[in-house]
Amino acid sequence: MKNTRFATGLSVLVLATSSLQGASLLDYDSAIAGSDFVSRTTAVSSALDGSNSVAFDFGAISGDATFEFIVSGDPAAGGRDGYLAVGENAGNSLRYEQWDDTGQLGFTTAGVADNTFTAAGAASPTADTHLAYRWTDATGTMDLLINGVPTDSIAGAAFAMPTGAGSLGNNAAISEGMVGTISRVTTFDSALSNGVIASHSAAWTGVPEPSSIALAGLAGLALLRRRR
Repeated sequence: MKNTRFATGLSVLVLATSSLQGASLLDYDSAIAGSDFVSRTTAVSSALDGSNSVAFDFGAISGDATFEFIVSGDPAAGGRDGYLAVGENAGNSLRYEQWDDTGQLGFTTAGVADNTFTAAGAASPTADTHLAYRWTDATGTMDLLINGVPTDSIAGAAFAMPTGAGSLGNNAAISEGMVGTISRVTTFDSALSNGVIASHSAAWTGVPEPSSIALAGLAGLALLRRRR
C-alpha cells in the first residue's frame, strides 16, 4: 500500500499560526449551511469516555465523499485504538487513533487493512482541530486535511465511507472507543476541493485560507520593494 505525504513550508506556517483562539463554531455552521452537504450536526456531542458513542446518520453516502469533523481527544487514554465514525457498513471505519496505539489518525477496512496516516502532522489531535477525510473512489485514495491544510494521503486502499445510521466515537459491537469530544460532523457525497475545505476550516478558525496567506505575503514583499 502506498503512502504519499504532503509537506510544504506554507503548511507549517498555517499550522503554526492556527492558535484557534478565535475559533467559532457558529461561523463554521454558517459556512456549512450554504454548502451542498448530505448530513451534519450543529450540536456539541456528549463527552466520549472510551465506552460510549453518539448516534449519527451519515446520510446516503457512496463513491466519492468528504467528511469534516471538529474533534479533540486523548489518544493515550483511549486504549489500543479509537473509532471516529462507523456507519451501517460497519466493516469500514474512520479512526481517531489507528490500531495499535499509534497515536495517529487513520481508516480501517475490517479484515483487509488498518491504514495509518504517518505524517508528523497527522497525530490524533488533543486540542480542537478541523479534520477532513476526502475519499476518491476511482483511485482508492484517502486524503487527510488538517485545519484546511493537505497533510497526508494514502492511495490504493479498499474502503467505503460510513453510510446511513451509525455512531461517532465508538463501535458498540467491539467497544474500542475514543476519549474526547466530537463537536461537529458534516458529510458530503463528493470529493471537495482543497479550496472549499480550506474555506470551511477558515470560517471556524478565523485564520485566512492558505491562498490568502500566500497572496498577503506577496503583497507584503511588493510593499517592501516599493519602500526601498
